[in-house]
Amino acid sequence: MTTKTDRPVRRSRDRKAQILTAALECFHRSGYHATGMEDIAAAVGITAGGLYRHFRGKQELLRRVMLDGLDLLAAAMEEAHGLDDLLRATARFTLDHRPLPLLLDRETRNLDDEARDRVLRHHDAHADTIAAAIRESRPELDEDQALLLAWCALGVLVSPSYHHRDLPRPRFEDVLCTQASAVCRSHAVPSGAADETPRRPGIGLTPASRREALLAAAIPLFKARGFQVVSMEEIGAAAGIAGPSIYNHFSSKAEILAAALHRESEVLHFSLARELTESHTPAEALHRVLRIYAALCGTRISAMPLMVGELVHLSAEQRQSAFQSQVAFLAECLSLLRACRPELDEDEGRVMLGSVLTMVLILYRLPSSVRRLATPTVVAAVAMDSLGIGDAV
Repeated sequence: MTTKTDRPVRRSRDRKAQILTAALECFHRSGYHATGMEDIAAAVGITAGGLYRHFRGKQELLRRVMLDGLDLLAAAMEEAHGLDDLLRATARFTLDHRPLPLLLDRETRNLDDEARDRVLRHHDAHADTIAAAIRESRPELDEDQALLLAWCALGVLVSPSYHHRDLPRPRFEDVLCTQASAVCRSHAVPSGAADETPRRPGIGLTPASRREALLAAAIPLFKARGFQVVSMEEIGAAAGIAGPSIYNHFSSKAEILAAALHRESEVLHFSLARELTESHTPAEALHRVLRIYAALCGTRISAMPLMVGELVHLSAEQRQSAFQSQVAFLAECLSLLRACRPELDEDEGRVMLGSVLTMVLILYRLPSSVRRLATPTVVAAVAMDSLGIGDAV
């Protein structure tokens, strides 16, 4: 029999779980800075005052959402046995907690120092666990090579958080696991690791054009600290442009972001058109396009990683333009993929392409010891293996 003293405890626990779920969804949809406690309270159906009875503020909510989720993933991975079981457990967790990986990617920088360190340690531990399982089956790999493949596999497995494409649940798990398994077994590492020497980062030259200088200064700031936190004045200072003269070139941060995305989109579409005319087979064209995509995303001033988290800050017209350009690029890649693998339906092909593009986007945020191995040649080859057409190149 339930007693009166039991009921408030149960309601309190249920309410906290509801609040954390609502916070995760709100942070994922709008971003940490654009989400207010009132937004989370409204999603739960309580007042902001009621929310504060359970949590002290947004920072505590962000911390709990991230660390609780990572603890659940760690527990699921601890119960797994062997590489394939680890990949399955991670795929299952991602689909059960779909908003979380993107939130971790985008909002970890907004945690306090202690919580941020814990999140990063969790990330490293998950990759280390998969890397150790890879080395058990592939002893020819050294630690960094196995770790590169582990991060590539994690990129595939967390990819559903970065797009809205869907499949029936059992099939979705199978597709993710098949792709991640192909990544772990890819012979692009180590055989391709020495094919290309990564470019050494230098001080860099400043463009003569002030407009170009502002673009080159803004994008790394947006990626490092987030679009909302960076001010126009900071961008101007980084570009060596003082005072309000920055507004002679751009009227707002959103205009800077939109200009950078538009330019990179045009580069991708031009590259795609060129490779279609210069390739002999669909597999060759797709491989060359993925290599160009990897090279572009790996540059310091690439705005492409901002596509997944910062479009909400653009106007409706700017968002639509960026979205339509991305859709057109994916449609061309999908056509090439299905020419190589005609048994794939469109939905499955889109999910698979979303996996490899996400893998490329997140690789260049990794520690330098791993990132130095992730040359465009190697990344493109791993991506082709994950699509099941590596041998066709």
